[in-house]
Amino acid sequence: MHDYGIIRFGPQYHVGIAQVDQEHQQLFDIVGRIQHSLEQGGDDAQAEARRAVSELLEYTRTHFASEESLMAAAGYPELATHQDLHQELLHQVSDMEIRVEVGEPSASLDLSRFLANWLINHIQAADRRFGAFCEGRQQG
Repeated sequence: MHDYGIIRFGPQYHVGIAQVDQEHQQLFDIVGRIQHSLEQGGDDAQAEARRAVSELLEYTRTHFASEESLMAAAGYPELATHQDLHQELLHQVSDMEIRVEVGEPSASLDLSRFLANWLINHIQAADRRFGAFCEGRQQG
């Protein structure tokens, strides 16, 4: 994992499911790379930020599918609600993605900040509930 000074994945973001935690760490790393690129400035940095944003959005979709699959396999009763949260994010991001693709100067930074905040809040609330559900099933 790289340290780019934005958000850092740490124990406070663990949900207790190794695969999910690894995927979350990757999401944090990509957001950090976007921030790092934008801090560097210049055309090359903007191009790198756009590439990282594309990677982030693709990986986010992959992560959501993976997480939802784990939830379905575990019989998680909040799966439909969780899927709705994921879909809501993807809809919110679609407008920002267009801004990034057309090269709007603040779009990559706006998107990275939005996703960083969403990621932290989502992990600490919704994903932790899933982790607790799985832990309860193992203990029960």
